[in-house]
Amino acid sequence: MRGRELPAWAVRAVLGVLLLALAALHAGDAWGWIAALAGVAAAVSPWLQLAWVAMLSLVLSELIQPAGAGAWHPYTVLAGVALAHVLAARAAVTPVRARVELRVFARPLLIAAAVTAPSEGLLALTLWLRGAALPSWVPATVVGAAALLALGALLFGRLLRRA
Repeated sequence: MRGRELPAWAVRAVLGVLLLALAALHAGDAWGWIAALAGVAAAVSPWLQLAWVAMLSLVLSELIQPAGAGAWHPYTVLAGVALAHVLAARAAVTPVRARVELRVFARPLLIAAAVTAPSEGLLALTLWLRGAALPSWVPATVVGAAALLALGALLFGRLLRRA
């Protein structure tokens, strides 16, 4: 028995709309326009892997804009890129005339959410430290140490569950 399905072209359409919406946040710079063009191309032909070019362009566009911890753009781009990654991975391996069961998105979306949630916290810490009057190496050291500790905790937790 089959669950709820949607056509594969709908996955591509959602991917294209998501990447265009994220690119619209950066319409004033070249990286935003590159992200928009790559996003449209990714929706039309996902096997070219241009969705990742769009995602990289979005991140580069975000890096060149000054932002504080209270700005919402960086958090939106981070969450949107995680969602776009899940959609692009599915769109790249699904024929255009196929149908996709919605349950195939459950596990990848849970993993993306599990990665994105702490990443949003690290992003907030990074933006807050960047705005603080500290030597330039201090924010990188603090965020790098926090990321390594978080990664270690995740891996250690997985190892304990396997033992």
